Amino acid sequence: MTNETRQGLTLLARLLDVRWNVALPRLVLGGMFLLVLFAPSLIPTTPFAVHDDDDGDGLFNEDGDQDGRDDDNDGFVDEESGPGTGDVVHDDAGSGIDFGAREIDLEANVTTFVDWVQDTYRTQTQAIKENLTLILEGENQPRSEPEVIDGLEEFLLADQVRVFLLMVSAAVGSGLLRVKTLRRCGWRDASKDVRSYGLSVFAIVGLMLIDNMALWEATMESLALIVGASIVSLLVGLPMGILSAYSRWAELVIRPVLDLMQTMPAFVYLIPAIVLFSTGIVSATLATVIFAVPPLVRLTAHGIRSVDRELVEAGRAFGAGPMERLVKIELPMARPTIFVGINQMIMLSLSMVVIAALIGAEGLGNEIMRAINRINPGKGFEAGLAIVILAVYLDRLVGAFGVDPNA
Repeated sequence: MTNETRQGLTLLARLLDVRWNVALPRLVLGGMFLLVLFAPSLIPTTPFAVHDDDDGDGLFNEDGDQDGRDDDNDGFVDEESGPGTGDVVHDDAGSGIDFGAREIDLEANVTTFVDWVQDTYRTQTQAIKENLTLILEGENQPRSEPEVIDGLEEFLLADQVRVFLLMVSAAVGSGLLRVKTLRRCGWRDASKDVRSYGLSVFAIVGLMLIDNMALWEATMESLALIVGASIVSLLVGLPMGILSAYSRWAELVIRPVLDLMQTMPAFVYLIPAIVLFSTGIVSATLATVIFAVPPLVRLTAHGIRSVDRELVEAGRAFGAGPMERLVKIELPMARPTIFVGINQMIMLSLSMVVIAALIGAEGLGNEIMRAINRINPGKGFEAGLAIVILAVYLDRLVGAFGVDPNA
């Protein structure tokens, strides 16, 4: 037997060993992808598509002559045209995938709805704005240096040394808790582990750097917004997650709402927030909450549903009621997953700092916007570095409470 024959038989055997029911769809998809990239004109069009490739370049709805004229009188310049052209996108509305149906004017409908809400509930929205402003920002005071605002910002800005010591102490406690949970040891043994003090060292260096860059006040303003939005998100997200875990009907209603909240660009829902509450801290908090709540709801529901059903049944067998099972069994067992959701919520809140600056929120986002307007990359880098320091600090601080000892 010659080598050529042996190689042919080997190749035939390999082809026979291939699982063609799995490989063939992959080959077809790969081939179609290559055709789309390199030879789109070879892909046949549907019989419902009425359009011409007038210039023979394999592209539709574009004008090959680039003469700057509206050849088919449809209001579009330099798109494909010519005798008998019925381009789907521009020329023949009836040949599109909507079969020429009358346009649904979502723009007008949404605008009308928002105007109706604004006119009908103007008093209520103003009351909500005033109360939330009082809680989050405090009574309006004349600006002074350093700026001191009631509520969260007043506490964070009133005494720099006090806040610095509290944040470093929280970092120490978080490090000790993380090591204690992972090593399953006591507080004394955890205090002897050098890993317990990594976050505290980072906090000391990072906060001193923020102060050195003259961004302490802006950082505390951003932290106040994040804390306020996180509290509201917790009050909204945890009950919704528990309800979604317990009720299938609630999950069917909540899931598409969460999909909408997560996929809708943040700039879009800034518009109704401004219309209802005008610019300021309330609109910024509302936008931050909408952006940050979905992961908390999803992970809370997932954590509760992932609890071992045998433990829940054991609690029921010992006479524990639904609320007792939730508080003493399900929530503690789902704690690592829930804290992952809380962590993600805080990180998303922090990512909204820059966007919130567009509607009047003070803080590091405002510093970045000023740097962009003045084309000052150095100032923008400093503000971005402060955001990174704050993000890492909050991530490690909150993450310690959700450490899984079995991981």
